[in-house]
Amino acid sequence: MSQYISSPSKTAEILKEYDIRLKKTLGQNFIIDTNILKKIVRLSGIGKGETILEIGSGIGSLTEILLGSAEKVVCVELDSRLSDVFETTLQYYVPERAILIKDDAMKLDYAHLAEKYNIKKIVSNLPYKIAAPLILKILFNAPIISKMYLTIQKDIADRLLASKGDKNYNAFSVKAGFLADFKVLFSVQKASFIPVPHVDSVFIEVASKSGGNEAGKFKKSYNGGFSEGKIKEFFEFIDACFLHRRKKMLNSLEKSSLEYIKGKTENIIEYLEKSGKNKNIRAEELSIYEFLELFLLFE
Repeated sequence: MSQYISSPSKTAEILKEYDIRLKKTLGQNFIIDTNILKKIVRLSGIGKGETILEIGSGIGSLTEILLGSAEKVVCVELDSRLSDVFETTLQYYVPERAILIKDDAMKLDYAHLAEKYNIKKIVSNLPYKIAAPLILKILFNAPIISKMYLTIQKDIADRLLASKGDKNYNAFSVKAGFLADFKVLFSVQKASFIPVPHVDSVFIEVASKSGGNEAGKFKKSYNGGFSEGKIKEFFEFIDACFLHRRKKMLNSLEKSSLEYIKGKTENIIEYLEKSGKNKNIRAEELSIYEFLELFLLFE
């Protein structure tokens, strides 16, 4: 190809040729700055012979650059209009290296996918609509995927990086922080996308803690962390704590549907008092470690 797919003129040409209008409902925004895509690939540290998973491959803008470093790229795309373009461009030229999966990213079994293709790393410009729940799904479902390099909207990154007391700190922050560490590598201005989104984006590194190794501080026996079932219980507990974010955490827990909490709020009060905390504390004032200690009171 004489011109990168990600160049503004080439992207416009492809969309016009295939009569494609990008759907806001699917969070479709394509990067039209090839230098940014090259920077994404460089910072992702792709090793020789590595297979990369890309979610929301679109017309193949990032895929094209990834194929310059990776041995194979497994691409997930739900929109049949875009996958048709992909099949007649990149996949036509390198069918054995660009593997297309036409499916809903939120319904895939990432553990199975990672095992089948020996995937340890994801590099993606995530569809805005599903970015937050998808990050949690992959971290929970496929701890074998040790690193993710993702372009996401800045407000989601703010929640991922938030700590107790921050205005952006919520249940999502706690769950994500339990499963992984996050680092912003650089900012991506909204003018770098088509169509132009309402917010700026950032490119982040996500390093999995392999199934919640934070819990290893409590000497659990499941591979240094929690079992999947225990993580689900912990996440339900977090949701209960943040049920009414601006109200007392005790009130939220008393109103929760979790059976093991009912009638045991004195355990929580005792823990808070021993920790030197006010019993009227709100959930946003506790760290991930403190939530874990609190959760384990009900073991």
